[in-house]
Amino acid sequence: MTKDQQVRKVVAGLALGVLANGVGGVTSGKTALEFAFHHAWDQWGWASRFPAIGGHDPGNMFWIGMGRSASRQGGYGAWESGRMVVPYVKITSWTVDEALEAHAESDTDGVPTEAWVELGRLFVEYFEPQEVDHS
Repeated sequence: MTKDQQVRKVVAGLALGVLANGVGGVTSGKTALEFAFHHAWDQWGWASRFPAIGGHDPGNMFWIGMGRSASRQGGYGAWESGRMVVPYVKITSWTVDEALEAHAESDTDGVPTEAWVELGRLFVEYFEPQEVDHS
C-alpha cells in the first residue's frame, strides 16, 4: 500500500475501533488527538504493518487523514469534525461489526477486526474522562 492508502486504512480502522469500544466521540483538540494517536500507535502490535506511518510525527499524519476522511470516496469508517471528532460508519445501513469485518477484509495487510478494536481502546484510554463521549 502507498503511504496515503496506509493512512486511510488506519484512520478508518481507528474510527471503527473507537465505535466498537462504545465511544461516540473525543475532543477535537489537535494536540490531544495527536498525543492519543502516539500513545496508541506505540503500543499497538500491528503498527509495523503500516511502515509509512512513522517517523517523528505519526500523530500529525493521522490528524491530517482524519480531517480528510469524511470527504473521501469509499471506505468503511470516517470522522466528522466539530467540538468533538465523531467516528462513524460510512455505509449507514451497516453496523459497526459489519463495517469492521469488511474493513479487515478489504486489504492484504492481515489486520483482524480484534486488532482495530484494540487500537480504538488504546486511543480512547489516553483521553481524560471529560474528553470522551460514551453515547
